[in-house]
Amino acid sequence: MNADQRGFCGNTPLRSLRPVRLDKNPLRPSVIVRILFFLTLLLAAGLRFYRLDAQSFWSDEGNAIRAAQRTIPLVIAAARGDIHPPGYYLLLHFWRIPTGDSEFAVRALSVYIGLLTVALTGRLGRRMLGAGVGAGAAFLAAVSPLAVYYSQEARMYALLGLTAIASTDLLWDFLHRPRPLTGLLYALVAAAGLYTHYSFPFILVAHNLLVFGWGHPHPSPTAEGGRGGVRRWLLLQALVVLLYLPWLPTALRATGWPSAGRGYTLGTALLDIFRALAVGLTLEATPARMALLGAGILLALGLWPRRERVLAVATLALWLLVPLVLIFAFDLYKPAYLKFLLAVLPPFHILLAAGIHNLARPFRLPFLAILLHVFTFSVLTFHAFLPSLRNLYFNPAYARDDYRGIAADIAALGRPGDGVILNAPNQWEVFTYYYRGDLPLYPAPYHPTPEQVAAWLAPILSSHRRLFVLYWGDLEADPERRMENMLADGAYPAWGRWYGRVRVALYGLGPLPGEPQVTVRARFGPEIHLHGYALGKGPFAPGDVVPVTLFWEADAPPGRYKVFLHLLDEGGNLVAQNDAEPRGDLSPTFIWSVGEVVTDRHGVYLPPDLPPGRYRLKAGMYRVDTGERLPLSLDGAPAGDSLELGAVVVSSPHPPPPSAAPLP
Repeated sequence: MNADQRGFCGNTPLRSLRPVRLDKNPLRPSVIVRILFFLTLLLAAGLRFYRLDAQSFWSDEGNAIRAAQRTIPLVIAAARGDIHPPGYYLLLHFWRIPTGDSEFAVRALSVYIGLLTVALTGRLGRRMLGAGVGAGAAFLAAVSPLAVYYSQEARMYALLGLTAIASTDLLWDFLHRPRPLTGLLYALVAAAGLYTHYSFPFILVAHNLLVFGWGHPHPSPTAEGGRGGVRRWLLLQALVVLLYLPWLPTALRATGWPSAGRGYTLGTALLDIFRALAVGLTLEATPARMALLGAGILLALGLWPRRERVLAVATLALWLLVPLVLIFAFDLYKPAYLKFLLAVLPPFHILLAAGIHNLARPFRLPFLAILLHVFTFSVLTFHAFLPSLRNLYFNPAYARDDYRGIAADIAALGRPGDGVILNAPNQWEVFTYYYRGDLPLYPAPYHPTPEQVAAWLAPILSSHRRLFVLYWGDLEADPERRMENMLADGAYPAWGRWYGRVRVALYGLGPLPGEPQVTVRARFGPEIHLHGYALGKGPFAPGDVVPVTLFWEADAPPGRYKVFLHLLDEGGNLVAQNDAEPRGDLSPTFIWSVGEVVTDRHGVYLPPDLPPGRYRLKAGMYRVDTGERLPLSLDGAPAGDSLELGAVVVSSPHPPPPSAAPLP
C-alpha cells in the first residue's frame, strides 16, 4: 500500500473508509448528472440575479459599499473599529473598480460567491457520498432560501459560506493525499475565512476535531505515519495563524457581537435554526411544519451511514454540529445571528441529499428510485422553497429597510430650513448613498447621556423650522430613547412612517408654551381632564407643521387612548390629521399617574397641495383597541366627541425646494 492509499495518519486504508477512491481515475458522474449539474447552476444563477436590485440597500450594506469606496489603508482602519474583519471589504473594494457602485453591481459579487458555493457543494457531496448525492446537494444549495437571501446581500456572509466549504473540501483532499500544494491552499483559504468573519474559528475547531478524531482509532500516536501526520497538521495550523498574525491583535481586542443574554428557550432556538437551514428566514414554522418534519426525517436518514461512509458522514456531522454547539456555548444565539449559519449550510444540504438517496436505496428498480428522488425534491420545492422565495422577493414584511424610499421622500418633501437627524451614526453611509440633496445631516451621538443629548440638540433645534429624524436600531443606539424624549418636549411630532425597520418622523419647531394660552374645563371620558391648550400663530403655508400643545391631567387611572387632531375645511372635510399617543407615543395614557399634568405637544402637517384658506382644528381622544371616541363634556355638559381649538389660516406656499441630484 502506497502513501496515497493511506489516511492522513498513515494507518487505515482509505478504501475501507470512503466510497470514492481518490486516485488517477476518480468516480465520474454520468452524462445525465453532468447535465443536471449544469442546469442546477443555471437555476441558481436565475434565482440569485432575479430582482437583485429591486430592494434598497439597508444600513449594513450601505456601510459595506462606503467602506469599499475608501482607500485600502482607510478600509483596514475602518475594520479595526468594526465588528467584522476587513476581508470582504477589501474584496469588494477591488470588485467595484471595474463594475461600479450600483446596487446590482455591488450585490453581484455575492451572487457569484453563492454560485461557487453551489458548485463546491455538489463537488464535495459527490466526492464524499457519490454522484447522486452531489447532484442533489447542489440542487438544494441552488434553491435554498437562506443561501439565495444572502447571495443577494452586499455583506460578507455568502463569502463566509464559501470559505467554509472551500476549506473543508481542501481538508478532505489533504487528509487523503497530504500534498504540500493542497496543504498550502488549505492554509490560504482558512486564513481568508478568518479575515472574512470572526465566527470562522468555529469551522477550524470542527476541522481539528475531525483530524484528531480520525487518528483516534490507531493503537498509539507512534504508529506508522501517526506522529508525522499530526506534525504536518500542526504545521498547517501554525501557517494559518502566521497568515492571520497581522490581524490577530485586532481580533483579540474586538468587542464582538452583543450576547443574547440567554434570553431564549433551547427548544425554540433549535427550531429557529432548523427552520432557517431548511426553509429560510421568510417562512414561519407553522406553515412550514410539514416541510420541517420531512426535512428532519431526511436529515436523520442522511446521518445513518453505511459502514463504508462512516468517515464522510462523521465529517459532515462535525462540520454541522460543532459550530452550532459553540454558538450556544458563547451565547451567540439571536435571530439576528442566524446568518452565521451560512457556514454550516453546505453539510446540511449534503446530508439532506444523502437522506433522500438512502430513502430510495431499498428500491431495486432504478426507475422507481429515480421517481422517488423526483417526488421528494418536488415536494420540498413546492411546499417549502417556493413559498419562502416568494416571500423573499415580494412580501413587504421581509423586505430590507427602504433607505432608497426614505431619501426620495425627503428629497421631495424637504425645503430650505429643514434638517435631517440620523439617530444611529452608522446610518450616514447608506443614507448618503441615496440622498443627494442639500439639507444638513446630523448623526446623533451613540449611547448619549442626557447632558450630551441636550448640548447636541440645542443648536439644531434653534437652527431649523422642521426636522426629519431617522430612527433605527434604537435599542443599541439610544436604549433610553433620550433624544426622542427631548424632541417630544422640544419640538412638535407631526407624523411617523415606517420603511421596513426604519421609522422616519417629521417634527415642527417653534415656541414651546409651558402653560395654556386658552383655558378650558373639558373632560374626555370619565378619567381625563384637559386644562387647556396653546395653538401656534399663523398664517401657515402648505408643508408647514402647525404646533399644538395640550395640557392633560388624569382624574382616575386611565385606559389606553390616542389623541387625534383633525383639520377640516369649510365643508367639514378632513384635509390633515395627526393621530398619536401623547408625547409622540412616549407617554401612553395608561402609565399616567393620577393628578399628574402632562404637557403634550403635537404637530399637524399641512399637505404641500393644501389650498389657501381658513380651516378648523379639532381635538379628541379614542380607545386604542376599538377606535371608539371618548365623549366630551364642557363645564359638565355633553359636547360631542371633539373640542374645536380654533382656526388655522393657510396662505400661499413657500417656494419649492431646490431639486435633488438623481439617484445612483
